[in-house]
Amino acid sequence: MTEPDIRSLIMGNPVARAFAITGDAWTQLILREAFYGVRRFGVWRERLGTPRSVLTDRLQKLVAAGLLSQEQVTTGTRTEYRLTEMGLDMFGVAVVQGQWEKVWAQSPLQERYAIAFFDRETGRRLKPAVLTRAHGVEVKPDKVDWKPGPGLIIIPPPTSRRRRSAPIETDRPIIDRSTEIMGDYWSWAVLSAAYFRLRRFDEIHAALGVATNILADRLNRLVLQGVLEKRPYQTAPVRFEYRLTEAGLALYPIVLAMHGWSQRWLVEPGEAPLTLVDRASGEAITPVVCDLGSGEPLDPRRIRWEVEATTGTVSKEESPAGARPDGR
Repeated sequence: MTEPDIRSLIMGNPVARAFAITGDAWTQLILREAFYGVRRFGVWRERLGTPRSVLTDRLQKLVAAGLLSQEQVTTGTRTEYRLTEMGLDMFGVAVVQGQWEKVWAQSPLQERYAIAFFDRETGRRLKPAVLTRAHGVEVKPDKVDWKPGPGLIIIPPPTSRRRRSAPIETDRPIIDRSTEIMGDYWSWAVLSAAYFRLRRFDEIHAALGVATNILADRLNRLVLQGVLEKRPYQTAPVRFEYRLTEAGLALYPIVLAMHGWSQRWLVEPGEAPLTLVDRASGEAITPVVCDLGSGEPLDPRRIRWEVEATTGTVSKEESPAGARPDGR
């Protein structure tokens, strides 16, 4: 197999496939509400303020992609949208996003991201972590390498994905502010380029093939959001490169979780476009978000979550997650 070019690596890897479906803030917020048990169009509208046409479009796309199923309620003609196994498996990605927000979100409401997870039956506290596989070991980002595979082809970027003009203030924890970064396809693509050590405007532009005005906008936003920093590398004329900050590096577990989800649901056996491997052993890694203690994958049907107080104790008021997403 010939050595792949950098554009194929960025725009054709499993995460690119996943973000072509979920790399949109509205889509991520719709899924978040689904984890809280929302099934009806009107409830999504009420809680998110999503324009009707946008909500219709995103729900249709999630059904077509297989994350939601559209069902008629037996007691009437009302339509409900229920998470499929594929959609439920996205819960782990949302949890890792929330863990990033707990540390890095620039918000006076940051305390609401301090969520504690518990086994619904035993009451045991869970510790979410990205493992190499179910019952595997925790993934150490600096120990991960990759190798290209036969399915490495460029995935066209999604269309009709306008940025939201302003973040939506809700009372829902798990994910919110991170959608300004991970909920925008081109912001994610710029971050992906940074993880492949592309730092200068021209080389990022060549790798992504995005319009220069869009690239400049996303770079500026990522700098303002604190995940990239500008450093001069030339003085006459002054030119800058963009390097990941500590907060930017801390986003990598989200990418790992999304990579694993894409491998499980979007990649045919033997057709992996890019495989993650342990740098020391060469063993293939399929990241999955699990409880670190038991090694069991996180399943929103089997856990509940509560917001912690600033003292580290758990609030007595249980979060709305007490209702199982599948209604059982």
